[in-house]
Amino acid sequence: MSRWLMLAILVALWGSAFAFTRIAVATVVPEWTMAGRLATGALLLLPLALWAGEKFPRAGEEWGWLAALALVGNIAPFFAISWGQQYVPSALAGILIGFTPLATLVLAHFLIEDERITPLRAAGFAIGFTGLVIVLGPRALTDLTAGGERLFGQFAILAGAFFFACNNVMARRAPEMPLLVKSSGVMLAGALAGTALAGAVTSPLSLAEASTASLLGLAGLGIFSTGLAALVFFRLVDKAGATFVSLTNYLVPVFAAVAGFLIFDEELKLRVLIGLALILAGIAVSEWRTQRKA
Repeated sequence: MSRWLMLAILVALWGSAFAFTRIAVATVVPEWTMAGRLATGALLLLPLALWAGEKFPRAGEEWGWLAALALVGNIAPFFAISWGQQYVPSALAGILIGFTPLATLVLAHFLIEDERITPLRAAGFAIGFTGLVIVLGPRALTDLTAGGERLFGQFAILAGAFFFACNNVMARRAPEMPLLVKSSGVMLAGALAGTALAGAVTSPLSLAEASTASLLGLAGLGIFSTGLAALVFFRLVDKAGATFVSLTNYLVPVFAAVAGFLIFDEELKLRVLIGLALILAGIAVSEWRTQRKA
């Protein structure tokens, strides 16, 4: 499977998280939305790993990496972004999440030897981010000057974006493990820690009051946007690198906008199509040298 096809699949899996989350958080609190999606992902991937006869690591160092990836790439950003979006419009949240590839570019430059910043990559990211801003609209930018809870919400989403960037780099530097072992191990560590954290803050009995629609949304969030997405993510990081994977953060908001139009009858404006063209152009520019070498 080509890395571009895997990128498209990952965008669809992560982009659908906005729709699933919108349904889930209607009656499920953010803490249990985070824990529930991780637990569902673990229940999906662990049987696959056992069925495939994979052997999980026994060394404490490898489990330390799995736990760190779960914390940095799942627990922390899932909760931070969910909390922040209580006070921040989704359009502005998308702009702030666009910080992820920029942060990844800088982190990878210093921490991954073969992912240095080049003029083409810098230009491509600039073009792509411009497209993202156009997709989300100029009115969202005016909210950046707001204070109070909205300001703290913005910082929370920026923190989530930075966690995603750290996870992109950590996944590339993690010890070699079979794909199913790595993805299911991260889900298991995240489910255990996330459930413990959620239980310390909010009673799990609150889930009994959740609607059927919210529980189905949570299941979709765990199966598609978390479990299956983890499989594709780790495979793509190994094959294409952390910086390439971070390009999903330009395309996911576009996918979410189209999904909102089709599922929730949200308005889809011409600027989305113009922005999408710039986003794809930015990706092409940033990866031009790599494609020529290939």
